[in-house]
Amino acid sequence: MPLTATVALFSVAALWAASASFANHPVLVEGNCNGAGTAARTAVTPGTCGDYDSDGRIGSAEDTDEADRVFGTINAAMGPGTGAAAGTGANHNGSVTIVADGVYPEIVVIGLPDARFPGLGTATPGNVTLQAAPGVEANIDAVLQGEPGTSARQGQPGIVVNMPRNRQVAIRNVTSRNWTSGIEISHDSRVAISGSRFENNVNYGIEAKGNARVTISKTEVAATGYRLNPVTGNFPSDANVPDPGIGIEFDDTSAGTVFNSTVSGSFAAGIANTSTNRVGVCVANVNAFDNDPDYAGVKPRAFLTSCGTAKPGSRTAKVARSR
Repeated sequence: MPLTATVALFSVAALWAASASFANHPVLVEGNCNGAGTAARTAVTPGTCGDYDSDGRIGSAEDTDEADRVFGTINAAMGPGTGAAAGTGANHNGSVTIVADGVYPEIVVIGLPDARFPGLGTATPGNVTLQAAPGVEANIDAVLQGEPGTSARQGQPGIVVNMPRNRQVAIRNVTSRNWTSGIEISHDSRVAISGSRFENNVNYGIEAKGNARVTISKTEVAATGYRLNPVTGNFPSDANVPDPGIGIEFDDTSAGTVFNSTVSGSFAAGIANTSTNRVGVCVANVNAFDNDPDYAGVKPRAFLTSCGTAKPGSRTAKVARSR
């Protein structure tokens, strides 16, 4: 690897290590120049098209080239690593940082295996952070013209999180577009989403179900239920009705908070709570507009500056009760 790339690699890793708490295995994902009318590239002029380590390889070619902990796709970085990169992936236990702009046409699975997506996930996940570096545009998009699988991807969720309750997932500064659900969080997962965008997903922008616990802050959810694609058709229309087209929904026994965020232009409700945990959803300082309705099953708390509550029995809770 060239010296300049090595120094840059170290600098970005040091920046993130200083600003956030990670699990034990940080890896990086290069960018790419994927766009309309282009299939995913794998060979480029070194140092161009998101080629962070300047070796002339991006995308799937970067996934297996060497044991440098730099990958070209998110799922490869999230997994154990294969080929010459075997053993160097995060293996669902560490931080995955996207370090240059790119479009990633892949269903990102975090945590336990999912029968819908063979080969992804692990039976023993740890704590995971998925993030883009400051200023980086990381678009996890079902649609990439010229890329095989675009039609099939649009019938799937974009980010899938399924974790045991004693694990934590942080997602920062990413965009998820053109899926059924921008992100699907299930079972006992604990997820914190911040600084992210979920746009033009048909059924849900953010979907929490099972016994998931989800914290959402400084995040934008826009145009849920609205998508136009020559293959899948126009949503919404008489032939294609979103199911249901809700920006953020809490189902089953899930709970969570939505704070300092924007939810707009949903086909159905902006934020909905159908969970049996009726008091487990808090919404505060949210800009909800042009949804139908803005809220369903939950009332915004206009005068709260926080949705925070302490865990029962914790020292913080005891101090709060004593005041």
